[in-house]
Amino acid sequence: MSTAGDDPRSWVLYVVLVIVTAFVAGPDPRTDRAARSWWWPPPVAAVVLWTIVAIPSLIRLVFPHLLDVFVRVPDRVRDGQWWRVMTSMLVQYGGVAGTVGNLLVLGVVAIAAVRVWGWYRAVGLFVVGQLLWGLFTSFVEPSSGAGASGATFALAASVAGLWPVVGAARYLLVASGVTLVVGIGLVAWGDAHGVAVLIGMLLGAVVGTVLPPPDRPVPTGAAPRGDVGS
Repeated sequence: MSTAGDDPRSWVLYVVLVIVTAFVAGPDPRTDRAARSWWWPPPVAAVVLWTIVAIPSLIRLVFPHLLDVFVRVPDRVRDGQWWRVMTSMLVQYGGVAGTVGNLLVLGVVAIAAVRVWGWYRAVGLFVVGQLLWGLFTSFVEPSSGAGASGATFALAASVAGLWPVVGAARYLLVASGVTLVVGIGLVAWGDAHGVAVLIGMLLGAVVGTVLPPPDRPVPTGAAPRGDVGS
């Protein structure tokens, strides 16, 4: 199973996942006057999370040898360099284009996730998503790689995992179904990012059940807050 993400079909599903997360997790800009402020200015936690990933990623463009220090190499992980499971998200494959693409996607997803989950749930989901995806790509389907895409997609999918367990509106449940199809489609095409999506949905369902965000915004068209759950 590949972590390269170089299959054109995969890119289509990546775009679908980000669109679903960005526009279904937030207010409807056509009917909600608060939609613009929902996106800007971004939450502090989203900015901090993005910056933590962005700084070493940009430094890596100037000092390429940094990639070798942080990259996930399954053989090295099994030899005791366990930190590579996590540090691999701090540098990006794909040069300038790959770095810019990953950081743009992370920026959108981080804002959406922090708005829905609150800061500590969102950050925790990002970190745990990276940990589980990194372990999967180190031990179950070994593949060398680097980049924040696995953690980002897990965080995006966690939003989809939340809606079914809190009794959200039908259109949100449809969006969750679309995210599930994206994950399955990526796995079927041999793209390990599909595993990240499925991990994220599972994490979102678990956290949404045991520690739901009490002050999350009710998306436009959703059931009243009392019916959605707290």
